[in-house]
Amino acid sequence: MQGNGSVFCGSATSLEVRYTDKPVSGWGGLVAVMRYLEKRGVRQVLAQALPDGRSSPNQIPVLDMVLALFATVLTGGCRFAHVERLRTDAVVQAILGVQRMPSAMTLTRYFGGLVRSQIEHLSEVLGQFVIRRLRAPALGAVLDLDSTVLERYGRQQGSLKGYNPRKHGRPSHHPLLAMLAEAKLVVHAWLRSGNTASARGVKAFLAETLAKLPADFRLYALRADSGFFVTDFLAELERRALPYVIAVRMNPHLRRTLAGIALWTPFARGLEAAETSYQALGWQTPRRLVVVRETIRERPEARGRKLLEVPGYTFHVLVTTLGHDPVQTWRFYNSRAECENRIKELKDDFGADGFCLHSFDGTEAAFRLICFLFNLIADFKREVTQNEAPRLMTLRSRLLVIGAIRGADGRQQVLRLGLRGRWRQRFAALLARIAALAVPTVAQFASDHKNPLPRPWKPHPPRFQPPLLPALK
Repeated sequence: MQGNGSVFCGSATSLEVRYTDKPVSGWGGLVAVMRYLEKRGVRQVLAQALPDGRSSPNQIPVLDMVLALFATVLTGGCRFAHVERLRTDAVVQAILGVQRMPSAMTLTRYFGGLVRSQIEHLSEVLGQFVIRRLRAPALGAVLDLDSTVLERYGRQQGSLKGYNPRKHGRPSHHPLLAMLAEAKLVVHAWLRSGNTASARGVKAFLAETLAKLPADFRLYALRADSGFFVTDFLAELERRALPYVIAVRMNPHLRRTLAGIALWTPFARGLEAAETSYQALGWQTPRRLVVVRETIRERPEARGRKLLEVPGYTFHVLVTTLGHDPVQTWRFYNSRAECENRIKELKDDFGADGFCLHSFDGTEAAFRLICFLFNLIADFKREVTQNEAPRLMTLRSRLLVIGAIRGADGRQQVLRLGLRGRWRQRFAALLARIAALAVPTVAQFASDHKNPLPRPWKPHPPRFQPPLLPALK
């Protein structure tokens, strides 16, 4: 303890500051993810999926640009501008195996030049690469449909006012997603304008989703929220003989039907279940409804619908073709909350709501590539870390954030990681697990995949053409 008037010298001021010219980074853990992607053959698949037709002698390969986008997402970036954080990181550059890191302008110019046919080719190639490794559970897989809101702060194409529960009146995009519950994968995704209803185009979307799945892939049931409670969609599911559980949207006729239910079965504190037959206006035949009511006094956090005819309760209603008892059906539908968590991870951890361009097609290309990366990380967690629970933000702090120095041992490039003790042992075990993975070769995928090559990439004309000046006389 120093006397009065003296200057306190802490540990920071007592340290001598020096500088090094060696390439140093805090993202050394990216090497594990990139080794896994290389083991899976992602470089070759991206090269097959991405269009190119540029002629500049100084151009950066499109594969390098997308790998830089992936690295930006994995390191917490949520805007195209955030690629600039890694642009001077020589360690990340070496891990990605690229000659130069692209600028944000290079990325936005490339994605802004993509057109619809190229987006469909990209989605088809990447989707087949993910789906070819799927194995359905013995009873079949559960397919979850959902939509979400991506808020926008500009005048981008398709950025329109529509349903927005958080910021009313804010322009947005309204994508539609199909996810497999057990595998935690995004099977298909559409980016739609913000004024689109949840069920808009869902029949065509379902047809595309089912066409992507292998012919022998069995689906157990489809789940969706009340936004998909549409007569035409229910009829389409029944025509395809695809069982479903969908939340019901309330109306006056349905409220009167629920108020008339007399037989309720208690199954938990404050919870009772029942079932009834209901035929809405326009339905050809009645359909089975499963109803659960919660006692507000026992469960103050109940979030269902209240009925004036039955005070003191909130109600949850499902329409289903499954033959389970009401309690089993309700619990099966409630497990759909995992789909909501994955969408939240897509938006918050992968920045799916941030990589936006003026071009609608360019924005959708970035969105689908992020969904592809989401699927790859899901497989990485399942096969390498062997723990599917952590989100990307947790994986980032536990695995990716590792101090690293790039050096050399003779002619061999070396990445030196700042790990000691059990942390070094754990990371070495992950690398050994990646090296031991038996993954089908890319050549097998290329021989099975017979899509035509995409149209060559061409730059879009400027958004605003300046008026021509009159010729001088």
